Amino acid sequence: MIHLRHLNTTCAVCGEACRFTIPEAAGSVGSRDLDTRPAEPLRSTIYAWVKRCPSCGYCAPDPGKAPKGAADVVKLPRYRWQLDARKFPSIANTFLCWSIIQEDLGAPAQAAWASLHAAWVCDDEGEDVPARICRKRAADLLRRAWEKGERLAALEGADEAVLVDLLRRAGRFREARAVVAETLEKNPQPIIADIMRLQARLIAASDRAAHTVAEARRFRQPAPL
Repeated sequence: MIHLRHLNTTCAVCGEACRFTIPEAAGSVGSRDLDTRPAEPLRSTIYAWVKRCPSCGYCAPDPGKAPKGAADVVKLPRYRWQLDARKFPSIANTFLCWSIIQEDLGAPAQAAWASLHAAWVCDDEGEDVPARICRKRAADLLRRAWEKGERLAALEGADEAVLVDLLRRAGRFREARAVVAETLEKNPQPIIADIMRLQARLIAASDRAAHTVAEARRFRQPAPL
């Protein structure tokens, strides 16, 4: 059972008092999805990962803090549109607004994470088309991050593994297949190779569903004698 607590803070953008109900720290039991989504109970706390000021609409993990320039982004037309965009679930909009802030402030890697998290919310709501839009955005932001020399993870090949899952689940199978081939040619770490081999099978089957890292381990090839 997840215990809840209250967070009282002052919005760093508009100065209004905010009160949020959030879960206590939770771990996860079980394998992560191929796109890094954790298992329960942490999985179900996603609604609290990013919060929205009810007054001005500033969205952030901690609305009591704001990076320089965030207040200007909150005023942008595309931010105001995204805040209550009807095609996305409300919590997904909150993540996407945080993603817009990160993108506009020059942090595409963090923007990609936020967009991926928005896709998870869409998954939970059974909203396939919005989920695909979020994943396409995350994939584009991830590639932009690489252009700046930024990576999501330290493990070599981990970013490519995330990108393949984003592309596959967005239905961009040809692109996903190309990333799989390029990554396997580089003789990656065993776990990355396992994931890529599973992804190759899923792509061949036009499978866009969620799968786990535990499944990928089943395709591990025996070490040469």
